[in-house]
Amino acid sequence: MSGSGTAPVGQDAFGTLPHGTPGGAADGRGASGDASIIRRLARWGSRLDLGDAPDRVVAHLKSQILSQLGAARAGYGHPLGRRIGQAYGSPLQDDPKHAVHSLSMATVCLDFDDTAYAGHLSHSTVNVPLIYASSLGLDGRQLLTSVLAANETAARITAAATLGPFRGQTAGHTHLAGAVAGRLRAENASADTWAHALGMAFSVPTWSLSRGFFSTDAKLLVAAVPVQIGLSACDGARFGLTGPEDVLEHPQGFLHRFADIPLPEEALAGLGSLWHTETFSYKIHPGSAYTSAAVDCAIELHNALAGVDHREIAEVVVEGSIFTAGLDRIARQHRIGPGSSVAALNFSLPYNVATALLTGSLLPADLTRPAVDRPDRWEVAARVRTEHDPAFSRHALLATAPLGQALRRAGERAEAWVRAIDARAAEALPPDWLEPETDFRWATKNLGARVTVRLRDGRELRAERRGAVGAASGPDGTDHAALARAKFLACGGDPEAVDLLSRLETLRPEEVRRLVNLALAGTDDHTSRPAADTRATGEIRDFRKGTAMETAVLEEAYVGLIAAATAATSAMVGHQASVPRPGDRDTDWTLAHIALSDRLLASTARQVLGGAEAGLDNGPAMDPKAIEELTSSVDRDVLIDLVRRNAAEFVGLVARMRQDQQATPVAVRLVGDEGEELFSGAVPWGEIVRMRAEDHIPGHTDRLRRAPRES
Repeated sequence: MSGSGTAPVGQDAFGTLPHGTPGGAADGRGASGDASIIRRLARWGSRLDLGDAPDRVVAHLKSQILSQLGAARAGYGHPLGRRIGQAYGSPLQDDPKHAVHSLSMATVCLDFDDTAYAGHLSHSTVNVPLIYASSLGLDGRQLLTSVLAANETAARITAAATLGPFRGQTAGHTHLAGAVAGRLRAENASADTWAHALGMAFSVPTWSLSRGFFSTDAKLLVAAVPVQIGLSACDGARFGLTGPEDVLEHPQGFLHRFADIPLPEEALAGLGSLWHTETFSYKIHPGSAYTSAAVDCAIELHNALAGVDHREIAEVVVEGSIFTAGLDRIARQHRIGPGSSVAALNFSLPYNVATALLTGSLLPADLTRPAVDRPDRWEVAARVRTEHDPAFSRHALLATAPLGQALRRAGERAEAWVRAIDARAAEALPPDWLEPETDFRWATKNLGARVTVRLRDGRELRAERRGAVGAASGPDGTDHAALARAKFLACGGDPEAVDLLSRLETLRPEEVRRLVNLALAGTDDHTSRPAADTRATGEIRDFRKGTAMETAVLEEAYVGLIAAATAATSAMVGHQASVPRPGDRDTDWTLAHIALSDRLLASTARQVLGGAEAGLDNGPAMDPKAIEELTSSVDRDVLIDLVRRNAAEFVGLVARMRQDQQATPVAVRLVGDEGEELFSGAVPWGEIVRMRAEDHIPGHTDRLRRAPRES
């Protein structure tokens, strides 16, 4: 983000504002009334079981762990990581506290870790359970449960403070929660122990300073120090030391000091149904997430530049959102060159883009000698400039991550907060009436970029991406398991560790120890291979409840619908059509109708779930006035995102239902385009869902697919 807004302190384009900006401090009470935020999180997290999470969330846990292990191997394999090992020891040393301290530095040192909607969680939420697994004798199911509890606790508290000075890696407080929850769930500690440990830890949160973070090795402490504070708080709480359990929301507490707009609701929203774990975006090369899409574009352009001498490159223009432009502005405040620290290189968009253009990749080896001494990289880097494109900002702020969900929670307060930083960013904000997401199964992170290479002979080469490879991409999804596997193996990981992790929920304690040793020591580990698990598949406990309504067909229908809607959009990112095409109005009408219909269906689903008398009247979704009001007030991208959000909410509610609830009678009234009644009577809920999945949504999808051809 450029311009004369408030100088940022955190990693991204949004900086700190004076305390007392819109939103104010929390009122000192728990967001739910009498119980504090910490108390409610402690009660929930201490009892959380892996079987409470859907299979898709468990799949993310496995990818998260494997990808984090890849980041660890890359870190320790780099000269900076070797110095970490010399100073702080091996991640396999006997003392778990010292081992976690070392590991947390190694996983952060190359900025190769993955990101959730709210936080770089894994430095604590994976590292702590993983290291303590051996000493505590955890089996695979317990390890996964501990990571899940840590993710959900840390992400929620981080989200509550995300509209403030610290986000991304600078939000060290993420790891206070991650360390406490990760260790205490592994130890099966009581809710009281959780509450006091969290209260103690959040009484002394860390405060990162940009002076050291962006350009020196001081960045290595950003996760390691709060992890140690969290582990120390666990020690004290286990032996009766106490902390203030209202420290998050108290007027003299954490949110008042660390959030410009405190969002205590984010810490508690959707416990057990809104899974932050499935908001993960996975990195395939080291560096800030704000530069990833630009690097992907540069890699794409590498082949097109085959045979072109680097001296023939006249200019490289990177267009991106306020996040990309803002990070570049911050990084350029530091002198970056061959002798710069790894942290400075990680944040240098010019160096990373130049490297990708010239080599077709960006690897950990590119962050050390001899790669950083190559003159051609710095010559091209000197020709890279960044421009802010409001269209990319629009897409970035509409997405779930990194700020969209928080901005939706803040509502009308968000505009003043953003405008105080940069008025142009405020102009990119979606309407404040968009509600927060209630289901993250189709979470998005759209930090896109466009890279244009101008050659001295007048030719231009261009590549564009809506989001980075591996980023959360809504219904389009990403094969995160394949990405994590490729990353781990590329970093020298043992294939046996991949196999063990793929069936982690079935591993015995000795197999978990084998996994940890293999993953962190690789081929240097000569421990004996454990005997194969000879238990019959049928003897392995089924951790899923098996009683939920099947949603696969329904989800597939919505995935196709949203893909068709995206394809029918009149313009690519950053290129708005000046004249509406024929068929556009029909497309917008269809999207508005679907969004309104799904909101009605979600209301009916809640009635069925609650055992109340259920009814469904589609009149409001057919009302021309309501549809016209919606389509005239927002653009196509907002309509598509509204469909995504409402569909996810509806599917999420259906997934929570028991099979026997399919037979619940629903009083249905259907009207046509002119308001004429088409049907009135009782229909089983399961039949309504079936028709939605097999008839209604596929029909709308076909209509959307025809729209471009009609133009």
